[in-house]
Amino acid sequence: MSELDVFFVVPRNVKDWPGGGFPDAIEPPATARWIMAYLKRHGCGQAIIDANLTNDTPEKIAKQVVAANPLFVMMPVLGYNPSASTMTMSSARVHAQAIKDLAPQLPIMVSGTHPAALPAETLVDEPIDFVCGGEGPITVHELIQALKAGGREQDISKVGSLWYRAGEGSNRHIVHTAPAPLLDLNEWPAIGGWEFMDPQQYQPHHWQMFYRPEDVPYANPFARLGCPFHCSFCNIQAPFREGEERERAQGRRKLGVNSFRSLDPALFVKEVEHLVKTYGVEHFKIPDEMFMLDTSYWTKIFRMIAERFGDQLNFWCYARVDTCDPRALEVFRKGGGRWLALGIEAAGGAIRDGQDKGFDDDLVRERVRRAREAGIALALNYIFGLPGDTPESMLETLKLACQLKGEYSNFYGTMALPGSALYEEAIREARHLLPNGWSGFAQYSWGFKPYYRGDALTPAEIVAFRDWAHRTFLEYPAYRDMLRRHPDFGEPALATIDTWIGEIKGLRRELLGHPKP
Repeated sequence: MSELDVFFVVPRNVKDWPGGGFPDAIEPPATARWIMAYLKRHGCGQAIIDANLTNDTPEKIAKQVVAANPLFVMMPVLGYNPSASTMTMSSARVHAQAIKDLAPQLPIMVSGTHPAALPAETLVDEPIDFVCGGEGPITVHELIQALKAGGREQDISKVGSLWYRAGEGSNRHIVHTAPAPLLDLNEWPAIGGWEFMDPQQYQPHHWQMFYRPEDVPYANPFARLGCPFHCSFCNIQAPFREGEERERAQGRRKLGVNSFRSLDPALFVKEVEHLVKTYGVEHFKIPDEMFMLDTSYWTKIFRMIAERFGDQLNFWCYARVDTCDPRALEVFRKGGGRWLALGIEAAGGAIRDGQDKGFDDDLVRERVRRAREAGIALALNYIFGLPGDTPESMLETLKLACQLKGEYSNFYGTMALPGSALYEEAIREARHLLPNGWSGFAQYSWGFKPYYRGDALTPAEIVAFRDWAHRTFLEYPAYRDMLRRHPDFGEPALATIDTWIGEIKGLRRELLGHPKP
């Protein structure tokens, strides 16, 4: 029997930028690290290959995996954020097929936001054997135990949150086991897993390095999982749904209430200390969607970080406009908090209200102003084609973006991502509006197709406006002048922006009649 219980293969992310000349982030695979830390605690043998760190082909990676002779292969389908899991499925398929071509009998499991949202479809459509319908650590560990016990049906059926095929011929059917419980974040090692993925091999996002362009290690420790809100375009709860179902059956959770868990602040800071002292990490991303939900939590963390490191580090995190307390942002800044990513989404309250974001533009402007007064740069996010959007309202959103002049701004087309309410709507009523293939969910792909139901816009018009708006913002004189005069950014940041503009101008879109690159 193999001494290696599980071999993790992280598929290559879909490139955001088609030309290849623009520096892109390479993030440590946070979900894989979390699972590996849990498995190490239980004495499991494991290895990992991150295809984002190597130029090796899927076939070469498959040879390494098969030669190691693991019990099974674990493939976390990640991306830079939960929504990127769907577009990464194309890469996961290629890597899984390469393994199956060499070793058809070697079991493969996939996990992630997309597989958890569409477990049966993923099991049927992809060259794999198992789908993790939950968050991962418990399911992977229990599958190791089941395979070591002989891999019989009675063993595998006891694994929590597992989807697999059973039976033969006309009796072939899909089995879905009982949900695995959601983990208490404070019960897993705060610094576990980093020994499997050296932060010195990873790199931050280009805009985060506006402050410090030198190449230094990068890490993305998380502190909180889940979100209590219900935006129609969001799918981040998908891996937690089965655990929530278990808690509802036990009378521990009400219907419609999302899970939301937090790591003890002292454990998070302990992990930061480990990363700084062991690997020399200075650039940090906190990937939690709702890190700043309540002030007492995150201020405790950043006061401890400031006590230990002062202003040495470079953090960025997400925050909601209406839950981020501007009175405490100085605490974030003193602990190295240099970037805040806010979801503005759209101008005007009417469209934004439909996304469980009931705040007006005055609050947006006030939060942006207060963050800048605290010395924090802003990464602002906008979405075109939300329900109710029109050509006029999209133009108002672009005008708001030009007024706010986020030091970095993202412009998206609305996507009906698997696991979101919009996807459920599309399957019920408008499947034809979904992209043709998972890679079409990537915002900068040739096959990108926004989801929009209504008469005011077409998907092609949204794509054309999004691409034009992006270029317009980056070329906006007031924005460029702001970067030029920024005490830490200046001409180097503008040079990066100019490279970025060149990449955007090279975009090719199927909906706009462009030939496939």
